[in-house]
Amino acid sequence: MSGVVLLAVAGCTSAEGSSGSSPVTETPSIVLPRTTGPVKPTSDCAHSTEQLPPEAQADGVALAATTDPTRTSLLLKNIGGMTAIIMPDAGFTSRLIAAPAGNPTDLASRAALIAVNNSGGLAGVLDIPVFMPKNQVIVVPPQWGVCVLSDSLKEFASARYLQDKSTTAQYFLSKALADQVLGKNSIARTQPTLIRCAKSTADIVKGKPTLSDIEQYVEILAPGSPCRNSYQALLHSDRDAADQMATAVLSELQATPRLKPNSDLLITTARS
Repeated sequence: MSGVVLLAVAGCTSAEGSSGSSPVTETPSIVLPRTTGPVKPTSDCAHSTEQLPPEAQADGVALAATTDPTRTSLLLKNIGGMTAIIMPDAGFTSRLIAAPAGNPTDLASRAALIAVNNSGGLAGVLDIPVFMPKNQVIVVPPQWGVCVLSDSLKEFASARYLQDKSTTAQYFLSKALADQVLGKNSIARTQPTLIRCAKSTADIVKGKPTLSDIEQYVEILAPGSPCRNSYQALLHSDRDAADQMATAVLSELQATPRLKPNSDLLITTARS
């Protein structure tokens, strides 16, 4: 048969006729490699999608952890029941920035966290070094997160964290109270009351540690207390309305997890 046989070898094609003529060769295409810039540490947690084992060394705290291929970012989201306080590692090889994506967006949750952050409660947390910049100590309640970044490819993103009983109680009470008062009051009018009640919560939890959670909450909300005086003023000093609000707040607080003792200071890194 005098047909032509086509042989495809390594990207080129040869054609041999029965007459033994010279092969015809097609020049293969030359593909230049893509040029990429030098690998740099990441500047946020937008690409922190690689799952790491959850961080759960502290009782009541569980932090979902994700990182990026460079391991210079560490996105931590609190999926546990207690509030965590997160700060950089001891060597300050990492820093913390906000991670707004995925945080609660409802007004009550945001107002509660603002109240905790402005209550001065962190001043009494002994495990926070006195030289630690205030913007690097982040309160992370349940369902909130934070982004940890290392500025060097030689260092994994790392952070320290602890569970603080007082801060946890502050967030629970502020959130429960915000759920009640924000329906009829603006955030600007409500926020001072939430801060006042967050301060009272820290005082009672630290000052009367032998009381149970609910007993502490009852005392914080009781008639004549600084917190009660503040939220009753929002209700035009209506005592009956204030009693009803206290009952509703306590009902919500009974459904929150029971408070845990303070944990030790622990460390987590973006190590796989």
